[in-house]
Amino acid sequence: MKRFLAFTLPAWSFRTLIVLMYAFMFLPVVVVVLASLNPEPYLQLPPTGISLKWYAAVMTSEWLPYLRLSLLLALAVSVLASALGGLGAFAIARYRFPGRGALQAFLLSPLAVPAIITGVALLQFVTITNLGALLGLPALMLGHIVIAMPFAVRMILISLFNFDRNLERAAQNLGARPWATFRRVTLPLLKPGVFAGLTFAFVISFNNVPVSLFLVRPGVTTLPIHILNFLEYRLDPTLAAVNMVSLFVVLILVALAERLGGFTQFLYGRG
Repeated sequence: MKRFLAFTLPAWSFRTLIVLMYAFMFLPVVVVVLASLNPEPYLQLPPTGISLKWYAAVMTSEWLPYLRLSLLLALAVSVLASALGGLGAFAIARYRFPGRGALQAFLLSPLAVPAIITGVALLQFVTITNLGALLGLPALMLGHIVIAMPFAVRMILISLFNFDRNLERAAQNLGARPWATFRRVTLPLLKPGVFAGLTFAFVISFNNVPVSLFLVRPGVTTLPIHILNFLEYRLDPTLAAVNMVSLFVVLILVALAERLGGFTQFLYGRG
């Protein structure tokens, strides 16, 4: 197929297609940036000037509590989902037992279920079991772990299946105890996969809407849900500034995770 396309289409058509793909991905971001810098209290392109007052509006009590909650929730979910998913991944990759395939299917099953169905199911569960008091932070954390864990499991499983166990055997032959082998040999070599799972889990939790929509309660509302509530009554450049701040937060944490874990090499096979 690739040879057929290369033979029938001129080289400039591929370059044009690539340019269009990049434009499709990045032009909306450019529009949001320009809208967030517009000094007028309404969306206008091109902007009449440059102002940072909408970013200042984000750093107020109207937005900061929701941004803080989403950030802390995503950090906690990424750690817990990676820890629980790592235990499941180790069991699947390292042991042979009845139900191994069923366990793997169970851990990855949230990928096959629409997130909105997961949110409705969790809401019905806490309602039927008279656990309505869990709505808010506990239910949000549980729901986000459910939808984020499959990504952590997949990333860690890939690392484990590609892992050379002869390195562990060599460490044990040299006198290393099991915990020392795990801490000094296994875990450092699995670090790119672990950090890839952490990053995916964080991004999914931080930006989640379908599950959070059913599990929030007054006083415990994530940033994406607050944005939806804001849209019901107002539409001004503050939303563009909020989206840019959220994007900066995600990019900074992803860059930090890449710096610590080096998962680019894990995902793409190169640094």
